[in-house]
Amino acid sequence: CRTNPRRLGDSGHWTTNSDRRIDKIISPIIDKGDLNILDSTVKDIGKDLRSRITIIEKNGKVIADSKANPKSMENHLDRPEVVSAITNGFGTAIRHSFSVDKDMMYVASPLKINDKKVVITRLSVFMDDYITFINNLEQNILKIILISLFITIFLAIILSKTITKPINILVSDTNKVAEGDFSIRSNIKTNDELELLGNSFNKMIEKLDELFTQTVNQKDELNKIISSIQEGLVVIDKSGIITLSNESFNNIIGLKSLKGKSYKEVIRDENVIKIIKNMIISNTNITNELEFKGEYYICNGNLINDNNELVIIFNNISNLKKLENIKRDFVVNVSHELRTPLTVINGYIETLEDEVDDKNKKYVNIIKNHTKRLINIVQDLLIISELEQKNTTLDISEVNVTELVENLKSTFEQKLKEKNINLNFNIENDLHGFYADSFKLDQIFINLIDNSIKYSEKGSIEVQIKKEDSNIKIEISDTGLGIPEKDQERIFERFYTVDKSRSRQYSGTGLGLSIVKHIVNLHKGKIELVSKLNNGSKFIITLPKNQN
Repeated sequence: CRTNPRRLGDSGHWTTNSDRRIDKIISPIIDKGDLNILDSTVKDIGKDLRSRITIIEKNGKVIADSKANPKSMENHLDRPEVVSAITNGFGTAIRHSFSVDKDMMYVASPLKINDKKVVITRLSVFMDDYITFINNLEQNILKIILISLFITIFLAIILSKTITKPINILVSDTNKVAEGDFSIRSNIKTNDELELLGNSFNKMIEKLDELFTQTVNQKDELNKIISSIQEGLVVIDKSGIITLSNESFNNIIGLKSLKGKSYKEVIRDENVIKIIKNMIISNTNITNELEFKGEYYICNGNLINDNNELVIIFNNISNLKKLENIKRDFVVNVSHELRTPLTVINGYIETLEDEVDDKNKKYVNIIKNHTKRLINIVQDLLIISELEQKNTTLDISEVNVTELVENLKSTFEQKLKEKNINLNFNIENDLHGFYADSFKLDQIFINLIDNSIKYSEKGSIEVQIKKEDSNIKIEISDTGLGIPEKDQERIFERFYTVDKSRSRQYSGTGLGLSIVKHIVNLHKGKIELVSKLNNGSKFIITLPKNQN
């Protein structure tokens, strides 16, 4: 039977005109495991609904899609609406679709097939369809009214007084239509062109009435969808006036009626005002994390270029923040608890080294190496936990670059000699007035240079420090193994290593680069990586010369 969308129920399932839910159609097919029939059925339903339908397994694998081949589609487990559907039983999201280069709205909900299997059904629609339709409709109405008025005025001038009355009637009817009265019908009976005009006018009004009714229905449907979105949504024009807000955003702000007001009047938080102001001025899409009224939000701002409006979504991540704090506290507590016994174990191992015979010494060395690695991991965990604390402050002082370089040379002298690697420094002379946390800056150099030594078997390591405008630019490059392009985006994540076997071989903890990234962020700087597999790596760090 032909399916048409009628409403979005509490369970998130679309129903047909005969109250037969889509889940009743696809459930038996999924239960039988015939994915080809499932995909074909979903495509048929998608055509009827004029929307995109996607069936996703709980692990994120797409098994059917009304617009694309599910086998060629990527895993959808990271999609916000899918995550929310799995977690909360219902999920929605609005974002830009790169496959069609348009903003889309996604609605997802879980569908239980049997006691063992659950899939996610997702419906997506274009956000700009309604806006485009309204703009076209307004233009068409305006064109039709102007043409009608022009014809009426033209005929009134050239025709005799005998036809003035029907023309005046037609003009009057046209004006009423322009005011929004679509119940008007022309009743001209002159058996000439005027009667034909009156009939055409009536057909035009019928068509306008049909289009207007359709527009109103679509607007009501869109408003219902926007109102049902759990995330706070607000639309602001270029002058800073709120043109649309949903109930969730109103609850966040604590006011009911926001339309027509300046966002500065209703939002009292300086941080939120600053973010919105930057979005309007910069004309770019921005994503920021902020704290507002004791809650944490991810603020996503997207600019609609067609009408210069800014759409901002406030996604509450307070629960995730609480979980993050719990995880961080757990790591800190475990690290503190492990440090003491590991130190004791290391002390006894050093004692055993002098007492065991040569036959058993290799086993003691193995225990010693792994114990040291555990100690290094614990120390790195404590460092990164400290850096992630909200109240972490920098001990700012003027950096003595010459002293810093000399300390680095002595620190790595033995390791460099063992691998026959040269460490060269190219330091610009005029580096006075460089302020930073010397201890944390030293950690940046130690971690990066130590990595370069670990993953280099020959060649040299070049360290360049120079002034660039109001910044200090640091470049550390080596001739080592390099990093594959696919891994470069994740290289600064905690515990992420390019190759697990290589990490074990070189005793890497996977925390060094994450520590470097945190320290650079604390200094309001940025770090970049330029690397090619088997052709070395270069880390480029840019820090403000003065932290004030």
